Amino acid sequence: MIELGLSRIFRLLARSPIPWRAIHVAGTNGKGSICAYVTAMLSEYNRSPLRRLSGKPPLKHGRFTSPHLVDRWDCITINGETVSESIFKQVESRIKLRNEQENINASEFEVLTATAFEIFTQEMIDIGVIEVGMGGRLDATNILGRNAEEHHPDQKPVERAVPLITVIASIALDHQAFLGDTVEAIAAEKAGICKPGVPVLVGPVVPSVAEVIQAVAKSVGAGPVHFATIPDTAGNIEGGLDVSPEKLVMTSSRLINGEIAAQATWTALKQLNLIQSESPSTPELCELQSRLKEVPRRLVFPGRLQLISLQKLTGYQSPVILDGAHNAESASELSVFVSRTVPGKPRTWLVAFSAGKDVRRMLEILISPQDQVVATTFGSVDGMPWVKPMDPDVIKEEFDSLPVQCEFRCSLTIRLPSANRSTVMTVHNTRHAIYEASRLAERNDSQLVIAGSLYLVGDVTCILRDNGREE
Repeated sequence: MIELGLSRIFRLLARSPIPWRAIHVAGTNGKGSICAYVTAMLSEYNRSPLRRLSGKPPLKHGRFTSPHLVDRWDCITINGETVSESIFKQVESRIKLRNEQENINASEFEVLTATAFEIFTQEMIDIGVIEVGMGGRLDATNILGRNAEEHHPDQKPVERAVPLITVIASIALDHQAFLGDTVEAIAAEKAGICKPGVPVLVGPVVPSVAEVIQAVAKSVGAGPVHFATIPDTAGNIEGGLDVSPEKLVMTSSRLINGEIAAQATWTALKQLNLIQSESPSTPELCELQSRLKEVPRRLVFPGRLQLISLQKLTGYQSPVILDGAHNAESASELSVFVSRTVPGKPRTWLVAFSAGKDVRRMLEILISPQDQVVATTFGSVDGMPWVKPMDPDVIKEEFDSLPVQCEFRCSLTIRLPSANRSTVMTVHNTRHAIYEASRLAERNDSQLVIAGSLYLVGDVTCILRDNGREE
């Protein structure tokens, strides 16, 4: 289950120093992308002439994001590489033993967060790029920069370095049961990661949200607060999908998140006195800025507007769009992306959703009248037992209530035409749903898109990985 609050994470890490500095990222959408971009940008700094000429050692950096896609440890990286299973399980076992012996009753996410933070300390990183799990104020990652005595006055203080910068990527309605039912209330929760004296960078938000974030930052003495400079996102994406992901023209969200990441990275490097100028004033600084801005144009990471091949698995030959869009805002971005990359072409959607999501709104955004839909489920999520898939029959009910009329096939009750009425054929798992969606897309010459949940993305990724091992 989801249990927000800081008391348990403070107990788990009561004697654990956090000497590394963090880039702490919250937001409704885009925070995972920003963390991935920042990680790649820190690597660009390490390779830059500016760093070499300065004589400074390379920065060792880690990244912690959630959820994982396949394995629990694939959400933790060191210098851009996934931490080894052996290191992860060694530290995780230590955290779990502490949790049991001290009767802390920490949640799975709190155990995962503590594991990631102890790995980063053990590996002696310089910077941790940390994605908030949910909200901010009461999220387990918000232990960053806070003393244990806030919750346990009798605990001896340990080193807890304040973050280099706080980033709030975007604010939209999501997780209302935990964070509030207005964007302003959600903004207050997400702004709860602001710390005294720490700069705050905010993505595109409406004025009322900006006011909330500024008020929260002022109340804790954070700042200065900057609103990210967003470039002109006009321009069309090239039609067709016969190009590599690296050459695919960016969507507006990629531009925006990339710019936020570049500004966050630049600020972090300035905080560490690795950049001395407010703006590029030497060839080395200009080159570094150019390197940072290039990252979003070439970085491809799983489940974010990713192009995959199902040819070896199902025989479907065209590239498939795989995206973890899981709320209305991210669904809108995906819809724009699909419309621009395959204009005028019908689509076959393979979808699954977490229980409790506003699936009707997402279907309204994604599905056009000529589209086909295959609804499926996803398997249990390792280390996240509170995550439950929405029953595909519920998805079908929501779909049937929409004003548009599309051919609909459910992965658990696929209706096939007969002379008088539909007959029912049962398909029991995601793998079979992938086959069915592939056949529909091939037969109707439509674009196959897999979306609705990062957990579905994880299942698809795992199935493809396992299929490769079987060959």
